[in-house]
Parts: sequence; C-alpha cells; structure tokens
Amino acid sequence: MQPKKHYFAHIPTIAIFIVFAMSAPLGVLLFILKSIDKNAEKEEKAAAQAQADYRSDLGPASAQTAPQQENEPAYGHDVPTKEQKDAQNWHKTIAVICTILGAIFLFTGAEELIDCLFDFPDFDDLLPALATTIGGAGALWTGLRMDRTRKLERLLDKIAGDRDNIPLDELFAAAGIDAAKGRTVVESAISHGYFGADAYIDNRTNTLVVRGAAPQPPRKPKPAPAPESAPADQYIAILQQLQQVNDAIPDPVMTTKISRLEAVSARIFELAKQDPGKKAQLQKFMDYYLPTALKLLNTYASLPAQDVQGENIADVKKNIERSMDLLVTAFENQLDKLFQSDALDVSADVAALEGMLNMDGLTGNEFTK
Repeated sequence: MQPKKHYFAHIPTIAIFIVFAMSAPLGVLLFILKSIDKNAEKEEKAAAQAQADYRSDLGPASAQTAPQQENEPAYGHDVPTKEQKDAQNWHKTIAVICTILGAIFLFTGAEELIDCLFDFPDFDDLLPALATTIGGAGALWTGLRMDRTRKLERLLDKIAGDRDNIPLDELFAAAGIDAAKGRTVVESAISHGYFGADAYIDNRTNTLVVRGAAPQPPRKPKPAPAPESAPADQYIAILQQLQQVNDAIPDPVMTTKISRLEAVSARIFELAKQDPGKKAQLQKFMDYYLPTALKLLNTYASLPAQDVQGENIADVKKNIERSMDLLVTAFENQLDKLFQSDALDVSADVAALEGMLNMDGLTGNEFTK
C-alpha cells in the first residue's frame, strides 16, 4: 500500500505568512491545514514503524504470511470491521471539518465584530457577525473536543495492549480519567474498532473484553450457618432459670416442689447427654412442658409484688400450686420413660443369659430327661 501524500504538511511557513499578509482568513486556514496534515503524517509513520518492528520480531516467515492485498483480512488485536473503520474515519473527518470551519468562522466573525464596533460602527451587521463568531467558536470547540476524544481512544487502546481483557478501573487509572468519562470514551472506542471487532464491556465484572470469554464474576461466599446452641448450654440455661425462680419464691412448699423439678430435670438432661439418641423422646418435654412450667412459676413469683391481693390473684396462685403436683409427676414419668428402652434391653439380656446358663447346665438345675 502506497503512503499518502501530505502536501499541506510541507508548505513552507514563510509562504503561509505571505498568504496571511494578503488574506488573513486564508492564512489561518493554511496554518490549520498544515498542522492537521503534519500530525496525520506523524501518526502514519509511527504506525508503519510499529508494523515493521512487529514483523521483524516474527522473523522472515512473516513476509510470506503477511497480507498481499489491501483488502485481504488480517487478524490480530486491532482489526476492526469495515463498519467500525468507516465510523472511525468519519469521526476523524468530522473533527477536522469542525476544527477548520470553526477556526475560519471564528476568525472571520471576530474580525467583522471588531469592525462593527470600532472602525465604523454598523449595528445592522453586528448580529450576523456575532452569530458567526459564536457559531465558529462552537464548531471549533466541538472539533477540538472530538480530536481529544480520538487521542484518548488511541491511548486506551495502547494501555489495553495485547491483553484479552482488562478491568475498567485499571484502564481508567492508567489513563488518568474518571469512570463516568472513561466509560463513554471506551464505548466510543469500541464503536470505532480500536480494540478490534469483538470487543465489548462485560457489565457483570465491569471489564473490557477484547477477545475470548469474559472472566467469571467472583462468587459470593455462602453465609455460614448460624451456630446452633449446644444442647449442654441449653440444659444449663434451663436449670439456671429454675434455680432463679425458686429463689424468688419464698413459699417453702412451692420451693420443695420446684427443687424436685430441678433434680428430675438435671437427671433427664444427664441421660440425654450420655445417650444423644434419647433426644428425640424429649422433644415435647423440651418444647412444651418445660417452657410452660417456667412460665407458670415466673407468674407465681410476680404475684406477691402486686399492690392488690384480690380474689383473682388468689385463684391464680391456687391453680399454679395445684399444677405443680401434676408437673412433678409428669417430670418423674418422663425420666422413667427414658429408662424404658434400657429396661427392655436389660430384660432381653437377662433372658438370653438365663437361657444360655440353663442350656450349659451352669445354673445348678438338672434337666428332666
């Protein structure tokens, strides 16, 4: 592919000054065109040098594998589609046009504005001159802004390098831009093909993906299950509550019954700790009988603090005192049930033992033939 001719870049500066002396707008236009063309020439030379360095790294075989025609596809990091390349060229063209026309209109409008205000005041031409100045300034600002965007897009492309993907935060930090502006520029660079045909932003991981699959987002660790209170701690807490309510009740008869509940409960808990298989038999005891007993006892302990000792309070005390006999009996029966399976096992072991002893003649009893 033949390099482009950059005629404006090689116009002598003295020639531009001569033209400027004859026509200021034309001189400014030539100066702008020379600057733009010279910058484009530098970019093309840099790109050609980079391509030459790349091929020299590949070795002699690269000359055979390199594309032979301009329209032959080449695959790599910065290979945009035709649509992306057209969008990139159009963006560059619009930036140049806005810059040139904006500078011309700004200079012309400013010159006319000065003439209208100072040399020979003509207020009929003031409004058009002002409009030309404002329009030229806006077009020039737009062109310069688009040119800065193009430079920033190329910078981001260089930072990405040959990486398959790069976190946007890392990309913005390297370029020295904030996230809001950086994301807009990255999206523009993607549409212009700077990162290649397949680049996109993965919003799950906030990553620029140049090629291949996006990195997997980190999985949120599963919350650790809440530690269940150990049965031993639960047993101790219940016994402490029974002790506290017992201390709060001065009645000696009730104290004796509560102490019996404590003793039986402690024995039940001890059996449950020794044989965890018995816990299933204690579910209703733990979920209903014990909480109900504690509720009744706490109510009984709070009754003497009432200012009025009426008939209803007396009835409540009698009902709770009567229920204590039932609770003591129920707790003792619960303890006895825990030994039921043990009793069956012992009976079976004793029967088997007696049978073996009898069969072996070790009991002292003679068998009748």
